[in-house]
Amino acid sequence: MGMQGGSEERLELRGGPEIIRQAREWATAQARRAGLSGEAIAEIALAVSEACTNIVRHAYAERPEARIILTVADDGRWLTLRLRDFGRKFDPAAYRPPNLDALHEGGYGLFLIQQVMDEVHYITDHDQGTELVLRKRK
Repeated sequence: MGMQGGSEERLELRGGPEIIRQAREWATAQARRAGLSGEAIAEIALAVSEACTNIVRHAYAERPEARIILTVADDGRWLTLRLRDFGRKFDPAAYRPPNLDALHEGGYGLFLIQQVMDEVHYITDHDQGTELVLRKRK
């Protein structure tokens, strides 16, 4: 039956860059369970990969003690993924979209996430860390 009625699945990951793959595989499985199309599943896999890469690289500066809590909720119309970290806060106001004419420039992660997800929100009012909310219409 899947995750109907606003139910939520949760996964907590700790470690270094290896948790990026674990997060992607888990999110892919959740999106498949929610009955999304192959294209939507691939987009969620990409978004979660990019988001976790950013968290490991920037919030935790590549240190192996990254901690990410992922949750996914399915209310029948939207699949909502949340990625909560406890590292250095992300400042959305400081983000500059990449210059797509300049190769090898950073900033593509968030740009790609915004391309493939229907809604992207940052919650920055936690005492520690940042929460990224990714939403995909079903």
